[in-house]
Amino acid sequence: MFPEKIMLMVEPGFVCRTCGQTHEGVPLSFAADFPDMYANMSASDRSRALISSDQCIVDEASFFIRGCLEIPVLDSSEVFIWGLWALVKEEVFNGISESWEEEGRETRRGPFKARLANSLSVYPETLNLRLRIVIQPLGTRPLFILEEEQHPLATAQQHGISRLEALELSATLLHVQGPWSRSPQ
Repeated sequence: MFPEKIMLMVEPGFVCRTCGQTHEGVPLSFAADFPDMYANMSASDRSRALISSDQCIVDEASFFIRGCLEIPVLDSSEVFIWGLWALVKEEVFNGISESWEEEGRETRRGPFKARLANSLSVYPETLNLRLRIVIQPLGTRPLFILEEEQHPLATAQQHGISRLEALELSATLLHVQGPWSRSPQ
């Protein structure tokens, strides 16, 4: 996947072949801080938007929900997590918002159709990939399930990635400028 970014594991961290330094622990969670539409707006244009840690509205016309796209790490109980944003219709946004504090919401709401609202540079274009939003129990962000089965990110989500691929992906993301931040697990 990223052969030039392979690193050697050294407990409790790893020596990264990208920078040669030891990184403590292996981050398996990265998040886009904003939907790309908002991130690409100038500071003055951002006044046209409302944003919180989990929801965003731009120009009262584009509605975004934050969620998690999980990729299983094969032969382990670990999961590589992307914290991403999805573009949804206003009715979906309102439905999810109304149930935000609702116990048992995962059994009564969704799934919902959406489009991925982030472009991830480590994959072929991901912006606008079709996905399904699956509501999770109270206190947990929604789960994003990609529906475009031929895309490499969807393949990884469906079939998992090896531990080495997860380490290579983490090393790349630690050193490549992108719209994400390292998320606490």
